[in-house]
Amino acid sequence: MEWQELNGYVWLQPQTRLDSQGGLFLKEQLVNIPIEPHKIWVMNLATVDFMDSSGLGAVVTAVKFARSKGCRLVMCRPSATARLVFEITQLDRVFEIIENIEEIFSNSSISEELLSA
Repeated sequence: MEWQELNGYVWLQPQTRLDSQGGLFLKEQLVNIPIEPHKIWVMNLATVDFMDSSGLGAVVTAVKFARSKGCRLVMCRPSATARLVFEITQLDRVFEIIENIEEIFSNSSISEELLSA
């Protein structure tokens, strides 16, 4: 997984395969992200072409990690594969999934603190 800070967001780019190896790498890289409460993290899943239970577990870990640090993690542009895994596991009801970055601000659950950060 690669990450970068751009335009006030932390952008996460996982590997194309979120299996045991890709999931482990994602979890290891989370600790390298500088923590700023109320920061929005965006995980771009457009290029994920394979995801198994280990990869899904790593995504769940990433969401929990971000929340524990006072950050918000959204899934952006999930590939058909990632979307199908989320739907089968019903995590599409738990994760915040968007198709483009503008949807972050149209989501009614966004707090005033995030808008002013």
